[in-house]
Amino acid sequence: MPKLEIKRKAELSRKEVSERLIAIGQAIARGPDVELTAGDDSLEIVVADRVRWELEIEVDGDKTEIEIEISWHDDAAAESAADTISASPPAVPAKAARRGRARKTTAR
Repeated sequence: MPKLEIKRKAELSRKEVSERLIAIGQAIARGPDVELTAGDDSLEIVVADRVRWELEIEVDGDKTEIEIEISWHDDAAAESAADTISASPPAVPAKAARRGRARKTTAR
């Protein structure tokens, strides 16, 4: 199959982001056949039983970035090889820790 890539960027509210993440999670939980939409584009994919999860959190000054990547191979032999990789504990804690931010204050 030829390479296909769909990219969309948007500025959303925190609630809108959570709704999108929940919708993706629920679609994956329902079964292997998942339909994803981005604007006018729609793509049906089959998600493997075992996937690779990658979470990256980067804090640089006042900018915070979270990247979530989920990947898998359609080839059953590749899935078997992935099963031999040792699993690490989940990177997302059950309750997210709050991190205080330094705030600029004026002298009193």
